[in-house]
Formats: sequence, C-alpha cells, structure tokens
Amino acid sequence: MRRNRDFVALWAGQAVSNLGIGISSFAYPLVVLEATGSTFEAGAVGAVLTATAFVLRLPAGVLADRWNRRRILLACDAGRALNSAGLATALALGHFWLAQVLAVAFVEAALGVLFGPAESAAVRRVVSRERAREAVASNAARSQLPGVLGPPIGGALFAAARSLPFVADAASYAVSLACVASVRTPLGPERAAGPPPHPLRDVAGGLRWIRGHRFLRALLTLFMGFGLTVGALGLVVLVRARDHGAGPAALGAMFTITAVGGALGALATPRLVRAVPRRRLIVLGAWALAVATLAAALVHDPYALGAVGAVAFSFVGPLNAIAFGVVAAEAPDELQGRATSAAIQVATVTAPLAPLVAGIVLGHVTTTTALVGYGVASAVLAALATASRSLRD
Repeated sequence: MRRNRDFVALWAGQAVSNLGIGISSFAYPLVVLEATGSTFEAGAVGAVLTATAFVLRLPAGVLADRWNRRRILLACDAGRALNSAGLATALALGHFWLAQVLAVAFVEAALGVLFGPAESAAVRRVVSRERAREAVASNAARSQLPGVLGPPIGGALFAAARSLPFVADAASYAVSLACVASVRTPLGPERAAGPPPHPLRDVAGGLRWIRGHRFLRALLTLFMGFGLTVGALGLVVLVRARDHGAGPAALGAMFTITAVGGALGALATPRLVRAVPRRRLIVLGAWALAVATLAAALVHDPYALGAVGAVAFSFVGPLNAIAFGVVAAEAPDELQGRATSAAIQVATVTAPLAPLVAGIVLGHVTTTTALVGYGVASAVLAALATASRSLRD
C-alpha cells in the first residue's frame, strides 16, 4: 500500500485534515465560552455540528454516487479552508459574532458529511479489489491519532491566540486539497445507462430491515439512550474543569487522556469482540459508562476527569463494532449501504440534542448535580440492557 501513490495521497491528506478537525472541534466551545460565558450558546455550536451531519448524511451519500467525486473532494476542501480562514480572520481582528460561529459550524459539518462518502468511494477506485479491505482498515486507523493530538494542540494554540486553532484547521484543509489534486486515478462514479433513479427511492429499506432484527433494534435503542447521556459529557466536564481553574492546556490534556482511552479501546476491539460474548460485552460497556459518569461527579481535577472519560469511551469502539458487525454479517448484499446508513441514523438520532440539553441543564444546576443526573440515567439504561431479552439472542 505504501507504493500506491494515489492511496498514500488520499490517506495523508485526510490524516492532516482530521488533525485540523480535532483542533478546531476542541476550540469551538472555548471560543464561545470565553466570549459569552453562556453554556447554552456553547452547546448550540455542538448541536449545529451534529444536527447538520445527521440531517445531511443520507442525501450526501446519494450525491457522492451521482456527482464527480474529484470535484466534490476539491470543492469541499476549498470551501472548508475558506470557511475556517474567515472565522480565524474575524477572531484575529478582535471580532466575535455568535451567528458567524454557528454559520461556520454549519458549513464545516455540511461539507464534511459530503466529503466523507465521496472520499471513501474514491479510495476504492485507487486500490485493487484485493486491497480494498486493507485500505479501509488503514483509513480507520488514521482517525485515532488526531483524536489524541487534537485537544492538546488546540489548547496550546488557543492559549497563544484564540484564532490560531482555526488557522491550523484552514491549513489542514489546504494540505488535503493539494493531496486530492495530486491523485491521477479517475475517481468516478461511472455513469449508468438511462436516467438515474429517484434519490429517495427505497431509502427506508434499511430501516425496515433493522425493525425486523430484534437484537439490532434493541442495541440501537440503547445507543439512542446513551446518545443523550454520553453525548453531553464533553461539555459538562469541560465546564466543570474550567470552573475549577483549569486553563486551555489542562483542558487539552484532559481530553487527550479521554481520547487515549478511546484509542486503546479501538485497538483492543478485534480481540474483545472475538473473546467476549456480545451480550456480556454490551452489559459491561453499559455499566462502565454509568459508573464512569457517576465517578466524574466526585472529582474536579482535569486529569482525573480525563481518566474517568478514558474508561467510559474505551467501550465505544467495541460496542460500535458489535452493531455494525451484525449489519455487515446479516444484512442482504443489496441492503448493505442502506442498512449501514440507517443504523448510523438510528444510533445517532439523539446526538444533536445532547449538547443543547446539556447547555440548558448547566444553566440551572451545578455540574455535580448534572453528572449525578446523567449517571443515574445511564445506570437505568445499563439495568435495562442487563434485563433485555432481545440482547440475549
């Protein structure tokens, strides 16, 4: 794979771009909190990012199979570079407008969710059929390091100047743009004879298949519940650590520790899924999330909060692998794409609400009370998972 010039170009471009995203994602709530002091407004930025990706995910997949993928990739990288550069310029000049931050977050998420499926399809064009699985595995691995490096780099850049994280984000998209432009292989898609089918035709086929799959339906319902609790933890622990005097560097270290836990869990996923029965792994992961959330209410040191988060997020990779492994193994071939997209949509349907609800909650109660409440809710979900007959199948 290292001798495949076009694959290396796409891999390297996205690795740098993912690092830029990790840096800017860490900086968004800090910029809003510093300028307004409002947890609700900080949560609104996260809600825009997640809601935009959720709403546009399925249409973006259709467009990636209809439009010229090279043009999609180039346009998305150029648009995101200009988008981040515009916010960096405003902040460098001493201006802050919440409407601009929300608009930048929307554009970032919209272009990112279009870039993703187009880049995944492009990778399959630059490698042979025999190497496609290896290429997908390599692309999955490249997302781990930015999650570890992004927060500390973002914290250091933000401490120097609040515009610098977005300068880095814009530069990362420029690097990705150059890498995509260097690819020589035609990226497709091939034009089929006759008029294309209606883009909304059979879009519910994946949802119908999930509805008829008892185990997967129960697991994805559990994911929906944890989307409201786990999805809020980032903002809650950020505010908690910040209220106890943690600066940008310490906050970056906190999220790095959590990201390391998630990365270690992802690395251990193949072995865990093979060695542990899936119901036992689901129950163990659910209770680990609940206990970790309650434990976060007992500490306020950023490093301790990071360690608690590391325990919680170490199970995210294995649980996702169980769900999407079921789809890959049991969905009919002609439903693979729609079943995968539908599973993502169902699993993340509550994600856009989590940061917004967290912002409202933090406006009325302390972070300790919020964490206890989220912990109790998570414990209820874990108890339901333990008792569920559907998850025993």
